[in-house]
Amino acid sequence: MPAGHRSSPTSRPRRPPVSLRHRYNATVTSTTSSPAPLYDPSDLAFVADPYPTYRRLREEAPVYWWEAGHSWLLSRYDDVVATLKDPRLSTDIRDWSLYQDQRDMPAKFIEMNEHSVLQLDRRSHARIRKLVSPSLNPRAVVDYEPLIEEVITELLDDLDETEVVDFAKDFAEGMPIRVIRKILGIPAEHDALFRSWGATLTQVATPMRSHEERVAMARALMPGFELLEQLIEQRRVDPTDDMLSALIHAQEQEERLTAKELVSLVGALITAGSETTVHLVIFALLELFRHPEVMARVRNDPSLIPGVLEESLRHDNFSTLGSIPRYPLEDIEIRGQTIRKGEMIMCVMGAAMHDERMWPDAEEFDIERDPIPNISFGRGSHFCMGAHLARLEGRIAIQSLLARYPEMSLAGEPEFGHHAFARLVTALPVRLRPAETA
Repeated sequence: MPAGHRSSPTSRPRRPPVSLRHRYNATVTSTTSSPAPLYDPSDLAFVADPYPTYRRLREEAPVYWWEAGHSWLLSRYDDVVATLKDPRLSTDIRDWSLYQDQRDMPAKFIEMNEHSVLQLDRRSHARIRKLVSPSLNPRAVVDYEPLIEEVITELLDDLDETEVVDFAKDFAEGMPIRVIRKILGIPAEHDALFRSWGATLTQVATPMRSHEERVAMARALMPGFELLEQLIEQRRVDPTDDMLSALIHAQEQEERLTAKELVSLVGALITAGSETTVHLVIFALLELFRHPEVMARVRNDPSLIPGVLEESLRHDNFSTLGSIPRYPLEDIEIRGQTIRKGEMIMCVMGAAMHDERMWPDAEEFDIERDPIPNISFGRGSHFCMGAHLARLEGRIAIQSLLARYPEMSLAGEPEFGHHAFARLVTALPVRLRPAETA
């Protein structure tokens, strides 16, 4: 590969052969000043508009050492795609050189991680995907369309008497968890618990948190684990027509999911159901408000909505990092930079999907682009299993909003907040109908 810009002050120099832990401790105790980091996801100005930073990363430091996150950031499309498919890279956090002893973590949390599809060997991972696929493939998720429409109608009915709503809080945050709860067959009274549980699972995974913070958050997850185990046992004895029952009784050549695999898998579904789709719907609606000519086209032709969702994922991706971390199983080289065995690699999807080498007009919002190069849901063996469901929820949500509120408009600028991996929109004021005049 061509050499990266290692002479840049924002790039990390080659390192002496010392242990990772020793090197980080030395960095923390050093009294020498260092330049401001090129990448700082805690900066809300970056969260609102990360694309100038992404452009600098691609041009100045396409293989960038992010000290605060203890990881390498890749920002060019070709590098990201190659990394997502590279068999020399593991997704198992136990292969991280800074992986910390889990003894003070709750046993249920450790078990969930150990049985996660991200930490299984290739054979076990393939087995899990084969068992789960019948419940999440494109043909299967179509059956959930009436259920999703029912949830969205209920939410919109609650908004009908209001002229201006906070779309983020009043609609988007509640919609996906209600959907995944109904699909799994979880009773409605558990919405709040599992919404909080999914959010905490996402937060506890961030490498920027201290070990003590992660332990405290993991302990707060225990009520959700206990309830989930109870529900699984109920469905095992008395199955109903829902996804949880289907997963419990899924079978492939006499192979079944174990109880621990089920808890881990359902935890992943709830996390995705309470996180990914929230951001997808918010950013897709924002794109339509910012491109009124596209909004007009889509109102007249709802068949264009899938293109809106794909282009929203590419043009204004909601993630700050956006990929499962990778850990080399051997020393590797990317653009002249040696990355050692066990170091963390993060693929910055939002930067990669604005790479001018792939899309010369990357800054343009074009809903008729070929969706195949889009890597928002990953690539290769770890392509997101819930991608088809997220797209279906997004399509129905946007279609329902446009049909019900034909004069809907943005009532103010979005507000952004802090999140482990996402560009969190904390408020999005939307006027559902024109103000009444006296």
